[in-house]
Amino acid sequence: MRILGLIGCCGCLLAAGIAGAGDADRLAELDRLLASGRAEEAARTAAELLATEVLEPRNVWRIQQRLAVGLVRSGRAEEAVPVLEEALAVAPQDPALHLNLGRALRSVGHGGRAVAEYGLAVSLQPDRFDWHLEYAEALLDLNIRRDALEQIRRARELCRDCPEALRGEVNFRLEDGDLAAAVEPLRALQSVAPTSATRALLVQTLWNLDDAEGVVAVLDTVPEADLGAEELTLLLEADRRLGDPERALRWVESDAAAVRRLQRPEHQAWALLAEMCLAGDEPDAALVAIDRAIALEPRTAAYHQNRAAILVALGREDAARDALERARSLDPRLGRAP
Repeated sequence: MRILGLIGCCGCLLAAGIAGAGDADRLAELDRLLASGRAEEAARTAAELLATEVLEPRNVWRIQQRLAVGLVRSGRAEEAVPVLEEALAVAPQDPALHLNLGRALRSVGHGGRAVAEYGLAVSLQPDRFDWHLEYAEALLDLNIRRDALEQIRRARELCRDCPEALRGEVNFRLEDGDLAAAVEPLRALQSVAPTSATRALLVQTLWNLDDAEGVVAVLDTVPEADLGAEELTLLLEADRRLGDPERALRWVESDAAAVRRLQRPEHQAWALLAEMCLAGDEPDAALVAIDRAIALEPRTAAYHQNRAAILVALGREDAARDALERARSLDPRLGRAP
């Protein structure tokens, strides 16, 4: 093995230090090194142990496996492939050897062989949901999408919709552009491992599917103070699409801080609230809202024109004419007052 020619003196001392221990202790020490992120040290130590010939023959392939893991994690996957192949010649039914060979082959760009090894690994140990997800990634490398989805769905079954498997299906569906299919795993993910990022993705997906009711149903479970600016804006836009003025009325009556957090200038937000209140047959609230918009941006002709329409709805014709004249003075393209 080429690794033997790369061992330094420091590694020799370390190997000598554990050579007197039993094989179980040697394996445990290698596992400890790998678990602590010391992959290069683990690979060097495993190679030196293999060179000392102090191992029981039945444990040689186990040391080889740890050597290969260290090599892969050290960015030397090409060197790991023959090590794993040699180990598999002795222990062909060990699923972890096939898994690690799959990882090594995938790292060096041998995707077809990698997929075959992953397939053997999960057939020998079918209860590891994380292996099924990794197998799916290898399949996706080759654009074998139907089989990849099958592995992701199998992982969901095995781990009972754990976050890792749900994220796998969400990513798969979104990459396919299948927004409708992404909703179910997104809802499940938000249920088992709620985060603001997942919620935002779910809401944006529902919005893109023109599901305003779904957007409101998700966001109404969260206090408005905990919603981000984008979510608040989508919530109000969903109300507008549904023709529901209740939230707009409440915000107008309370001079809500939420208005100042929307993803639009505050004067535009008040104008939108005025529009929603008027459409909801609440002209008094609409007038309050448009007056706040005008106070912030008095030279916007459209706001004065909207104010005229609200005043007409309130039966205040004279005031409506004055508002329309003000709008025309700011923008002569507007029609004359009635």
